[in-house]
Amino acid sequence: MAFFQAYTTGLQTIFTKGKLWLLLYALNFLFAVLLAYPLSSFLGDKLVNTMAVDVLLERFDFTVFIDFFNEYGDVFGWLLNQSVAAILLYLLLNVFLVGGILTVFVRPQRTSVTNFWSGGAHFFWRMLRLTIYFLLFQGVLLGIFLTIVSSIFSNWPEGFDNEEQIVQRLFIIIPVYLLLSTVLFMVQDYAKIRLVNSNKSLVTLPILRAFRWTFRHFGQAFLLYLLNLLTFGVLFFIYLQMHFDSAVLATFLVGQFFVIARIGTKLLNLASASELYTQSQLPKV
Repeated sequence: MAFFQAYTTGLQTIFTKGKLWLLLYALNFLFAVLLAYPLSSFLGDKLVNTMAVDVLLERFDFTVFIDFFNEYGDVFGWLLNQSVAAILLYLLLNVFLVGGILTVFVRPQRTSVTNFWSGGAHFFWRMLRLTIYFLLFQGVLLGIFLTIVSSIFSNWPEGFDNEEQIVQRLFIIIPVYLLLSTVLFMVQDYAKIRLVNSNKSLVTLPILRAFRWTFRHFGQAFLLYLLNLLTFGVLFFIYLQMHFDSAVLATFLVGQFFVIARIGTKLLNLASASELYTQSQLPKV
């Protein structure tokens, strides 16, 4: 039950890192505000004289949507560009945050906050390269499965007797893809841990050793990953039950609860995985 011990130790660890938790919340909140302000200003200037948005918020009307798109097509282009920029910026922020968090968990020589800032800066470029590699891995995996799906359904509809055959094949293909993609995300976490632990300049060696370590300890690592996913799922379910229809302040507070819970599960995943990795390196007695 090494995975469960790592999970409980991770829980204990994150609840001793209150300053780190607060710092991550503040950074996420600041990032959201910096994105929301220009968006709110732009949309306010563009849509101040139209009632179409109010209609679409109440119910979706295809005719109104087409008219709205024809009139304000530039808004959609601007939103698309902003979305791409926001995703790239968040990716860079997340790379920095993960480097800082893992430095706190794996190399705790100084206070958490000091360790976080120095670790985030120290490992930023290596974490970014590692992230790019795993994005490529995920892209290759997705491409393989899309090719498989395309070949299976290339003779559709002549090659299928009914729709049930299509559903049956998708029920096999999609879970296999999700499983392999999840395993890649899991290996990526241990590659990050290995990178911080070894402090090597090259990232290829930590990646290769992370693959080897993960498959050598696959049962424990996968069960721990599933337990962390279950924790997030439970908190997300609680969040869905806490919605209010009218109270703006209550809705805001519930939203902040989810942000804090998401930060907590991210910390738990990295803390418990770091603990499992550390315990596996200890000599057997």
